[in-house]
Parts: sequence; structure tokens; C-alpha cells
Amino acid sequence: MLLRQTITTTRGRHNHLLSTTARLSRRHDAARSTTRAGVTANIIINRRQNYSSLLFWRNSNSLISAPPPAVLVAKASCSSSLQQQQQRQYGKQSNDYYKSTNQAAFTTTAAFLTAAMATAAAASSRNDDDDSTIAFNSTQFCSSNNISSKNICHCEAAITNKESQSAKLTATTPYNNNEDDNEDNLPTYTMSQVANFNGQLSPSNPNKRIWMSYGGLVYDVTEFVANHPGGSEKILMGAGGAIEPYWYLYRQHFASDLPLNLLSKMLIGQLHPADQDRIDEQMENVTEHTPDPYEHEPQRNSQLIVHGDTPMNAEVPQGVITERYLTPNELFYIRHHHPVPYLSEGELEEFRLEVDLTLMFPDALKKRKRAAAEEGGVDDDEEEEEALPATTAVDIVRRETTDTTTTSCSNSVVAKLSLDQIKSLPKVELTSTLQCSGNRRGGFNGLRQTSGTPWGQGAISTAKWGGARLIDVLMLAMEQVSKDDQTSPDEEKKEKKSSSLIETLHSLQALIDNHPELQHLRFESLDGMLASIDANKGLNPFGDVIVAYEMNGEDLPRDHGYPLRVIVPGYAAVRNVKWLKKLELAEEEAEGTWQRGLNYKILPPTVLDAKEVDLNRMPGLSEECVFSGITKVENLSHTVPLPTTAFEEEIFGSMSMPLPFAGSRTPLTPGETVLVKTSGWAYAGGGRNIVRVDVTGNNGKSWQTATITEGSNQPLRRAWAWVFWECEVPAIVCEDGVSVELACKGVDMAFNTQPESMGGMWNVRGLVNNSYYRVKHKVM
Repeated sequence: MLLRQTITTTRGRHNHLLSTTARLSRRHDAARSTTRAGVTANIIINRRQNYSSLLFWRNSNSLISAPPPAVLVAKASCSSSLQQQQQRQYGKQSNDYYKSTNQAAFTTTAAFLTAAMATAAAASSRNDDDDSTIAFNSTQFCSSNNISSKNICHCEAAITNKESQSAKLTATTPYNNNEDDNEDNLPTYTMSQVANFNGQLSPSNPNKRIWMSYGGLVYDVTEFVANHPGGSEKILMGAGGAIEPYWYLYRQHFASDLPLNLLSKMLIGQLHPADQDRIDEQMENVTEHTPDPYEHEPQRNSQLIVHGDTPMNAEVPQGVITERYLTPNELFYIRHHHPVPYLSEGELEEFRLEVDLTLMFPDALKKRKRAAAEEGGVDDDEEEEEALPATTAVDIVRRETTDTTTTSCSNSVVAKLSLDQIKSLPKVELTSTLQCSGNRRGGFNGLRQTSGTPWGQGAISTAKWGGARLIDVLMLAMEQVSKDDQTSPDEEKKEKKSSSLIETLHSLQALIDNHPELQHLRFESLDGMLASIDANKGLNPFGDVIVAYEMNGEDLPRDHGYPLRVIVPGYAAVRNVKWLKKLELAEEEAEGTWQRGLNYKILPPTVLDAKEVDLNRMPGLSEECVFSGITKVENLSHTVPLPTTAFEEEIFGSMSMPLPFAGSRTPLTPGETVLVKTSGWAYAGGGRNIVRVDVTGNNGKSWQTATITEGSNQPLRRAWAWVFWECEVPAIVCEDGVSVELACKGVDMAFNTQPESMGGMWNVRGLVNNSYYRVKHKVM
């Protein structure tokens, strides 16, 4: 089974690596090539998984579709020290990215490859009837060649010359290490058999099971569907079929070992080799005949800490977060679910923001509901293909990378606004902080593993956004609809001009009174993302929701929503939809995983299986709570006697005595009190002003109130941006004699504060870790 899991890993990443090789080579200078005996090995440094190289063979610069005479697949893992170096340099994407931190790995890997390829060349020159396997072990190689083994933990491969077989791998693998089942005991299924288990009730699937195949293996994912981090809707797209085409697009599956570790627990059989061969051929067609969906990604700043680049997810380094109150555009954190939409000049000229106002017109609304009900009653049976149900891999990738958002039906009342029309509206500027809901998820992982990007505290940034008020955009849309005279407004307004309805948009209460069914504003993105906010926020003149086209005085960068995005201040960043294509007045919240699925819902700490709760009864994230963070700590040359009574605190609290630890190597005593200066940020959602930040250096026995240095003058209950703070803190020297531990907590105007422990906040999705922010700092 270990062998099968290794082959699965190699096959699954094979097409992903092929599609990214050219991009990495151009953009990151991360590919190196060496040729021996007419065979080329492409070396890819995978910084997301912190291993040195993953190799695959090409012949004459093209993929060998049939098993080559000699195949080598190898994996070299980095030592912990090298991993730390890589993590510190995670976001480097300039030409010298790998020249410094990974030089040792490259040197060792190159030496290994030279010897390994010599072995491959020897295998290629053997008689085709020779089926023997040449094993290559990195440990032996390092010892015999006087190469430090700390740079390569393991790198084993087997090279076979048998034409009818793929490479036999002996490399150890992180996946399913405890699996000791014999692969020969697994049943073999054809793709047509897998297709029967698509979650639909049928004679062959009475229990509505859901099977999928990946890398030549078959999995029953029925029990996992509700817990899929990307939402049940996404994983069900592959029900009864192969998931290789989807993972080719959603490459975050390659960012960690978690997906394959999860799959290993659902393994039920093998896929018939002929069917897997056909899938592999289709994936080759994908790489050859479809554009790489990540081909037009923007250039990013090398300071960003990159957690994954397909799609891009990158945070701001800790020391950079509070360097400027407004985060520069190029350093603003990036959180994507898909490739960045790319609009050509022609597409940009033709771009129109769709504004669906059907809810305002009862007759049109009734027709649309009737049409939807009739359409929902039709049972469309899709034809089934022999190898991949319903479609080919090429079709799947093209469908997923093409604009698949909904279009307005004939029964809808839709205005279409150009960029120039929106920019003609009164311009407003708004300073607002955006924070990923998973910020500080990495801290949760220290307690128990969660699913998602392991952010530090850097998935937060602030900008000044420029654009038009959402309510003004709706008014403009209503004017356009009225001029077009496409339909009649609601009955109570028939005797009046349409402008009387427009005027009600100025008053939230009047609008709700006239249209009590209006509860939500839905947003739809060019990349297919769906989200919504409550109407009370969106239409409230003091809610300050805008349709933005500028960021810090410049056109929106592509990474941050060009040409339009919604800014919903005080709400989780996921509601601030980028690349806005459509907005809609609606009775219900948006459909889809980002609004109704597991993605942005916080389960109780004890719930590990989403099937144990009713997600429909749980609200999705909207307003944010209180957060704070420490970004800098400085040593001061003072010591302070820790007060033990109120009298001592009054007398000695502001006094200090010299301590020669600053600039000196005089040892400190554990339990001794030293003075440090620390600074950071704090933010509360919902417009609630930060009124205080407390800092402790003795595990909460005493607290110091920080001084707010920036952001304290925001309007009451409309404080949409963070504050910066600084504080001098007496801190207790830890047992190691060289460090202190600090913690901070923010307090908002409702006197909400942060919980001391993250244990009560832990949730399987790793959302909203707003426990005390703690940092250990060396004072020696």
C-alpha cells in the first residue's frame, strides 16, 4: 500500500508540475535542468511543502506519454534548519529567490541528480529484456560522496527498464505511513462502476454513496462530503468520476499533505489500469490544449510570506504590518480561492456591472419564481462517458476556468452599468481594515489540526478605498430601469413616478417598510464566488458600504479586485467581494459554499464532523470581533520592582532602576523583572471603536494600558480601521534566563475583549482565533 500511495502522490502532482514548470522558470527562477544521455530532469523546489525537489522526466522537452525506458522519480526532504530558512524566505519571487536560502539544497540535489541520471542512462542502455531494478539510496550516496546528510533527509528511487511498467518507487512518503494493507487485496473497479456511485439514488446505489477516483485508486468520500473545506458543492462536482481535472485547477490541494492523508482513510479499491491510462491521457491533453489558468497571475512583492501561489495566498511579515498605517498596495495581504480574473482591453471596454432589481417588481419576481420552479422540476439525465462521467478532463477545466456565473433570465429586471457611469457618481473615500477570517489559524494548529491556510497574524491590512456609495449605485440602476421602461413597478407605486421609489432608497426604514421581503444584498464575482450581506448593513447610510474602484489613490490592483470590488467595512474580508460582476436585491442570502457552507461557519470546539450540526441554522461570518497583535519588541535598560501592594504600586510604579542587560551580556535570573517596549495593532469589527489595549509581561498578574498612537480619532461607531499602539511593559524573565513572554488584548467600545485561551475558540475550520496574542522575546 505504501508503494501505491507513493505512485498516487507522483501521478497526482505530475500534471500540476508540468503546468507550473514553465511558469516557475519564468517567474521565480525555480527550475533547473540538467541533461545526460538525452534525458532531461526538471527540478522543482516546492516551498509550500518544504522539500528540496520533486523530479519528473521529459524527453526532447515533451512529456513521455508511454512509460520511458528509464524513469526516475525522487523526493529529497530538507532538514529542519533549512525548512526554517525557507519559511523565512517564503515569499521570495525575484530571480535570486533560491540562490541564497536553498543553495545547499540545490548543491546536494544537483550532485544527487548527476549520479542518479548516470544510473538512469545506464538503465536506458540496458537490453530491453532486462527487467531488473536499479535502486538508488540517498543515504548511501551522501556517505560515499562526503555530502552532509542534513540537507537531504531521504531521497530514494528505483529505476526500471521494463517497458510495460511505470517507475517502481521506493521513496518513503508522508502519506499513510501506517498503512500496511496489501494493495493486491483491494478490489478493482472500472470507471463505469465508479460512475454509478454519484450520490444519486439508483438500483446500483441504494444508499446514495459517493465514490471518486484519484491516481489509480478509488475512494468512498460519502462521509467526508459535509466536511470538505471547500464546501460540499465543490466536492460533489467530482462525484462518480476522477478528480484529477479539479485538482489541476484547485491546486491548493498540493499545498500540504492533508488532502492525501484524508483520502487514505477513504480508500476502497483500485481503478482499472485502462481507465486510469485514459484519465492520464486526458490530463496530458489538458496541459497541451488548454491555457494554464494561472498564466496571467500578477507579479507580487518579494516581502510577502507566500503560503501557496496557485491560488495565491500570502500574508504580511510581522515586522512590516505596522510600518505604515495604510498598507502599501504591493504589501497588502492576498487571499484568493481561484486564479485572478484577467480582462483584455476589449473585455474591459464591454464590462458592465449587473444590478438585479427584480425584487422591486412583484410581477417580474413572480414570473422568475414560476420559471425557476418549473425548471427545478425537470429531471435532466446526463449522458455518461466511458472513462469520465459527463465530460472529459479538458471540458472540466475549460468549464471551471470560463466565466460560469449566472446570467440574468428574461424574467429579471436588470440594469447594466459601465465603469464610466459608476465613476460619474459622487466619489467617497473610506479607510477600512480587511482581515481574513482565518488570520492566526496557525496558532490553532498548535492545539489540534484545522483545515485551511496556516496564517500567522499577517492576513490583515488597511487601505483607503475610493468609489461610489452602494446606495448611489442602486439609485443609478433604478433610474436606468425606469428609463428603459422594461416592466411595471409594484402595485402601490403605479400611480406615482418611478422616481418616488428611488427616493425611498435614501431611507433604510422606508425601503424596508415598502419591501419587507428585502433582507439581503447578494454579490457575485468574475471568478464565480457568491457572498451576501444583510440589507440593514448594505442600505444604511451609516454602514458606509461602497463599490470601490480605487485603492490608496490608485486603480484597484488586479490582486485586490480590479476593476470593481465591494467594501463592506467592519465585516469579514470574504464579504468584501473582489472582481464584482453582479449585485442583487434578494430575499435570501447567497447560495454557495462561501455563504452557506462550512467554509465560513464556526463549529463548536467539540464538533469535528459537520454532519453533527445543521449548517443551515448557523450564521456565516459577517461582523468581526476584537483582535490585536504584537509586531515589535525592544529591550530597555531598566528594571522595575514588581509591586506587591497598592501602596508600593503608587510609590514605585513609575520608578526605575538601572539594569546592565541592555548592551551587556550579564546573565539574567529567571523571575527577574525587566522593562521592554512593545508595539502593535488592534481592531474591532462592526465599527466599534477600540477604547483600550492591555499588555502583560507576567502572564496576566498585572496589565499595562497601551498608548494609542494612530487611529484613535475615528468616528463613533464607524471605526472601520485598526489602531496602532505602543507600551512599556515590566516583564518576568522566563526559566531560560534569556527571554520574556508578552501578551496583549484589545477592548472595544462595547467592552468586548479577547479570550485568554484559544482552547474555547478552537474550531475545525480554524476561524476567528482572537485569543490573547502572545509572543516570546529574547532580552539577551
